[in-house]
Amino acid sequence: MERQNYGVFYVAAGQKYIDEACNSARSLRKINSSLKISIASNQKPKEVDLFDQIILVDELVTCRNEGLLFKTKYLYTLSPYQRTLFVDTDTFFISDIESGFAILDYFDISMTLDPPDTHYPTLSSGDKIDCKPVNTGVIFFKKNEVNNYLFQEWVRIYSEKLSQNPYLRESDQTSCTEALMSSPSRFYPLSTEWNTRFCFINTLQEPVKILHAYSSNIEKIAALVNSEPNKLRAWIPYLRRCIVHRPYTWRHRLGKIRDEMVKGWSSVTKVISN
Repeated sequence: MERQNYGVFYVAAGQKYIDEACNSARSLRKINSSLKISIASNQKPKEVDLFDQIILVDELVTCRNEGLLFKTKYLYTLSPYQRTLFVDTDTFFISDIESGFAILDYFDISMTLDPPDTHYPTLSSGDKIDCKPVNTGVIFFKKNEVNNYLFQEWVRIYSEKLSQNPYLRESDQTSCTEALMSSPSRFYPLSTEWNTRFCFINTLQEPVKILHAYSSNIEKIAALVNSEPNKLRAWIPYLRRCIVHRPYTWRHRLGKIRDEMVKGWSSVTKVISN
């Protein structure tokens, strides 16, 4: 795969989010310095050197839902790459991510699920489907015919919902999941390490690659989640630490021996007493 055919892409509307994208891109440059990075935005970023390509979109965004629609409309159509890693602006890169593009050798699109999102997808009949929406903040995708259909459906569904209710509480994620339900795109569920939303509990097995949320102590969190990067662990946000799964320590083994000895001695004393 030639390097110019893949890269990381941001979509941002408004100075706050454009600045966030610059912070995220700066963290990526420290990890994958030669990887292509581009952005589509409605204002020019202050740190233009961070990006290989800047795509300006003349469109005003005034509220949250307009911002989500802006993202939904342009993250696929304006990506300059055949294979794209799209990321939200509130992301922070802490491990090498280039290997993730190989997922697209076998699948068309890859995202994590979003357990905290309770806006379940709905059928045209009005029946809700008992499945969690996908998280659209970190997406591997490639440009092809089936994904052309998928992303067009996503924009159509979400646009129709906003036209019916401009104050819609659910995000673009439910609409993306509903588009996936009728899509021929091959979907792979991305593991948590690629999209670690550290404000929630996460189960991890390998080094975290992308942190996703807001924090003024993001570098400290990066060190904490990867303090034992190749061990099965649970990130507990309110403790600000990972609990590592250690089922077969020497204490565990001695404890089992002790339990067996106590059980055996209890049986002996019961026989003697009888």
